[in-house]
Amino acid sequence: MENLDRVPLILYQALEFGAAKVAAYRDSECPGERIDEGFAASMLRFHATRLLKDKGIDAQLEDDWTVDPLPFLGLSFHYGRYHVKILKGAGGVLPGCGTSQRKIAFYGQIPSFYLAGKKSVQTTANLLVLWDFDSVYGLSGLWLALPAIGGSRAGDVSAFWCERMPRPEEGLRGVPAPPIPPLDDLDGILVKLSEEERKRKAGK
Repeated sequence: MENLDRVPLILYQALEFGAAKVAAYRDSECPGERIDEGFAASMLRFHATRLLKDKGIDAQLEDDWTVDPLPFLGLSFHYGRYHVKILKGAGGVLPGCGTSQRKIAFYGQIPSFYLAGKKSVQTTANLLVLWDFDSVYGLSGLWLALPAIGGSRAGDVSAFWCERMPRPEEGLRGVPAPPIPPLDDLDGILVKLSEEERKRKAGK
C-alpha cells in the first residue's frame, strides 16, 4: 500500500463523497426506505468519478455488465504502473468475473499497456479496491486486493492477499501522519516544573 502514496486517502475521500450523495438523495426522496442497489452504486460511481478527476486521477467507468451487474459497476485507473479497478464487494469479498475474459485476465495478473502522455507503459500489477455501503448508505470501508485467479463466480476467484484499508483517521500507510497539536498549557507546565526543581534543590 505504501507504493500507492496518497491514492488510498483520495479513494476514501471520493467514495465517501459519493456515498454521502446517495444518502442525501435517499433522505430527500424516500426517507427510511432502501433504494435500488444498482441505482445507488451508479450514483456513487458518478459522484466519486468527479472528485477523483478533481484530484488528478483520470478514472474510467467500467461498464462490463456480465452475469451480475452490481459488482461490475466499477471504476478503473492507472497509477505508477499499477492498473487499479474499484468494484463493489461486500466485506472485501472479490466478485466473480462472469463471462468476461478481460476481467479473468485482469484477475490472473496478465499485464496490459496504457498511455502515459505519449509513452506506452506496461503495467506491473493489477489491484482491486473493494467497497460497500453500510445500512444507512455510508461507506462501510475499503479493501485492497491483489487478485490471483479469475472465475465466473465469487467462489471461483482467489487473491494473493486482501486487506482492509485503514480509514484516514486511523492512519493510512504511505500517507504522512497528521502533525501532533501543541499542548495548550505547555508554558505553564514548564514553569511549574522549574519551580518544583528549585524547591527540591533548596531543600537539599
